Amino acid sequence: MKLISSIVNILQNIGRSLVVNHNEPHIEQKHDRHGNSYWQVYDFTTNKSYRFGSDRDVRAWIEERYHHA
Repeated sequence: MKLISSIVNILQNIGRSLVVNHNEPHIEQKHDRHGNSYWQVYDFTTNKSYRFGSDRDVRAWIEERYHHA
């Protein structure tokens, strides 16, 4: 079962990479195992992932990212 889940994740990532603008960060709202929501951000330019507790924090990160670019 874990192998199938891994294969599905790989295929989803491949699919996303084909349609995503790699100049823009990928932002996704997720939930942890306790049901708490958070924001996952992947920055293609730095190849780093970030996790934020609110959309306000994501907006601040984006503003900072473009301010220093």
